[in-house]
Parts: sequence; C-alpha cells; structure tokens
Amino acid sequence: MMELNVSEDFDFQSEEYSDLYTQSDCTAFQHPVWQTAMQQHVRKQIGLRNKTLQFRCKKSGQLVGILPLVARKKMGTNILEFANLGLVDYALPTLHTNFWQWVPNPSTLSVELDRVLGRYDMLRIKHMPSNDPNFLRLLPNACMERAKFSAHVAELGSDYDSWRTDVISKAERKSRDKKRRAMMRNGDWQMNRLTDPADITEAFNHLKLYHKERFADRPGKDMLQDGSSFRFYVDLACHSAESGFSRTYSFTYDGDIVAVQFGLHDGDRYLYLIMGVDYERMGKYSPGLLMTEDIIRDCIKDGIKTFDLTVGDEPYKAKFGTKPVAIYTLWHASSMLGTMGRTVADLMHKQKVGNNLLRWMSN
Repeated sequence: MMELNVSEDFDFQSEEYSDLYTQSDCTAFQHPVWQTAMQQHVRKQIGLRNKTLQFRCKKSGQLVGILPLVARKKMGTNILEFANLGLVDYALPTLHTNFWQWVPNPSTLSVELDRVLGRYDMLRIKHMPSNDPNFLRLLPNACMERAKFSAHVAELGSDYDSWRTDVISKAERKSRDKKRRAMMRNGDWQMNRLTDPADITEAFNHLKLYHKERFADRPGKDMLQDGSSFRFYVDLACHSAESGFSRTYSFTYDGDIVAVQFGLHDGDRYLYLIMGVDYERMGKYSPGLLMTEDIIRDCIKDGIKTFDLTVGDEPYKAKFGTKPVAIYTLWHASSMLGTMGRTVADLMHKQKVGNNLLRWMSN
C-alpha cells in the first residue's frame, strides 16, 4: 500500500532520493544534481511555491516515487505544474521501476492524490517523453496532448569513424570535410571541455550573446536572456563540471571563443541542450555541424552510447541519424474553472493567435 504527502522542502540530495533515482527509468532532468538546483531556483521566483509530491510504501516508509510540482496563480486560477520553468526538456515523475506493485488499486490512490494535493484548478506537466497509460490511472480525468514538436535521439557506436560512415551520407560527409579543411586553412579551430568556473562563466557570456542573435526571431522565450535562468545555468555548469554531470564545451578560432555548447552527461547518455555560434564570423563553415561532430567524437571516446539532441525540430538534427521521440503535455482539470481555462487555451491555439499571446498562455 501507498501513502502520499506533499513537501515544500524535500531534500533531493538525500540518500533516499539518490537510491530512488538509480532504481527508476528517468533522465538527467530528474537527477539529484539537477533537481536540487531547480528547487533552489524555484525558491527565488516570486509567486511560486514548491509542492513536491512523495509516494511512500505505507509499511516500510520507503520512498518509491517523487513528482516535483510548483503551485502558482494565474488569472485567478490555481495551477499545479511540473517544476519546469522553461528549463526542463523531459518532465517525468521519478518512479521506482516496481512502483505499481505498491498500487493495488489506482482508483483509491487517485482519491488520496486529490486530498493530498489540495484545491487546484489545473494540473499540467509539459514535455513528457512518454504517454504512459499507467500514470493516467492516477488521474482518471486527465488527458495527454501530443506536442507539435518532437525530441531527437541518435544512437552511437563504439568507433566514431564507423558510426559516421553508417549514419551520414557520403555526400554530406564530403561537404563537411571540405568545409572543415577550408576552416583549418584559414585559422586554428580548437575544442575545450571546461571545468574552471571562471572559464565556464566566460563561455556562457558568449553563449548568451550568440544565442540571442540566432534565436531573436523564433517563437518561445529565450531562457538565456532571463537573468535568473541564466544564473541557474551558469551555477549548475560551474558546480557540476568536476563531477562530469554537466559539460560546457568552448570552441575557439585563433584563440577567440566562437562557439559554446552546454549539455548534461548521465550514465551512457549525453543531452545536448544549448549551443551558440558566432555565425557572422564562422557561418560559411557550417560550424554548428562541425562542433556537434567534435562533441560526438568526444562522447564516443568516453563510452557514451546515446546522443540526445532533446526537444525541437531543427533540421540539422536529422543530419546525425536521429530518430524522433514524441513529446506530450498532461492536462488534468480539477474544477469547472480549470476546464474552462483549458477550453479557452485550445480555442486560442486553433485561431492561430499571435506568438506573444500564445507564449503568455503557455507559460
């Protein structure tokens, strides 16, 4: 049997959460390091409150599930949502692989779930890389809505040259090699994996600038331009570089930083999160493709088996032999107000209202 409770200060650095994480099928976004940083980030936001849902074995007290939520109000509506804040590509509950053995009756547990979560109008979990019917058993009236975009994942081999030959066409390889030779004739291109906090901070300042220039005309909020979110990334990158959980790659050309990439490394998987490139100086060489190749080579050298380019349908991702992964949003209305809010949001999307208004509705 299961017991549920909600905490505003759950310790994601605790041994019990570490044990749960190692016994779950999750991603780096559920890792203790990421979750600890995210909880600290939430506490700095005005109008947000942590509400971490815990599932425990009623008999032993063992932690068997965690769902990190935040509570906020918007237009008079009480909203519960995954602790995402625009920073999480894969939102998943951290559930023990044998979680359902503690749930003999999901309908009974769903009643308890309503009681523990308290009054709310809408529960939303964005960016779920799963359409798990079991999870919906806990929320009988919830629905999964497929996103208009996917994530993209490439499986790597044990040898870089063999992998490249297998997944990239001969014409594409020839084109990239030609551009790399031209680039190297005109300057010195170097890749560095950074661990020093001062170097990482400098690289992120370049990343912020290059990212702003490249994504200024795209829908959605550029989180690097938000001061609090930018500091979240920099702090996480600095504090977890030595452990290897985060990786910040800096690319220099004749000694100048011209490209930066930040990602997460967990087990045999690398999550490629953010990149920025000085396209004004380097654009003719297709630097994004070349730097990604260099990072993949580094990952294969380290025994990483999966190169995860995460969410977004940018065309370059298909050039690395990726396969799409469907992404979903879970919606659960718990009141008439929540149902009405979801209906209004659906109508606004169907009417193709402006990007700014859509962005505001989805935040």
